[in-house]
Amino acid sequence: MTKEHLIPITTVNYRQMQSEIDRIALLRKVMPTLTVIVFIALVLWPVLNSKEGSFTLAIDRLEERDENAKLVKPRYVGIDKYNHPVNISAEMAFRKSNDDKESYLKNLLANMQMRDGTGIKIRATNGMLDSEAQKIILDGTVTIATESDFNLATDQALFLINEKIATGENGVSGAMPFGTFSADKFHVNVDQEIIKLKDKVKMHFDPNEPIELPEFNREKIE
Repeated sequence: MTKEHLIPITTVNYRQMQSEIDRIALLRKVMPTLTVIVFIALVLWPVLNSKEGSFTLAIDRLEERDENAKLVKPRYVGIDKYNHPVNISAEMAFRKSNDDKESYLKNLLANMQMRDGTGIKIRATNGMLDSEAQKIILDGTVTIATESDFNLATDQALFLINEKIATGENGVSGAMPFGTFSADKFHVNVDQEIIKLKDKVKMHFDPNEPIELPEFNREKIE
């Protein structure tokens, strides 16, 4: 006679089976969300972990994807090399490709500070932000204004975020406490309020606002 090998049978009631089915259904819903969260964390971690010249991006919503995904009301938040905040918002923005480091902005507003904390406000019809190089190419109606009554208007400029330097060759006009100026080409250190103008330069000095010249050391001159 041969002995039959008996296989133990595990009895599962209806409640246990239904609980297992519910658990599997919940995992199917949760796993895609967890995967997206982990992916976003991996992408943003190098940016958030960098102190100098870092930028993060927040958006109100993402329009229906076409060849170029458009960001509606994006906000770029970062810091400059002096650890001052840099906030750039726009009506709309897009990138030519997912790997493109340059963001093209429409109706942008940038708020930042000089080294001493004086506020700077930049407006432009169009702009291209290179967050890695810390620069903005401004186009259209461009204005740069500071809390120290420095104002500059042009239709094209390159602005270096860390150095607070604006340059352009398409004409400029502006005002400072001592008067007004205009020229074809300009190089302006907004942080130090140093203006270099070239070609068709015009300046008007306000006699009621005398220019404060630096004091000279007579001993060194003699």
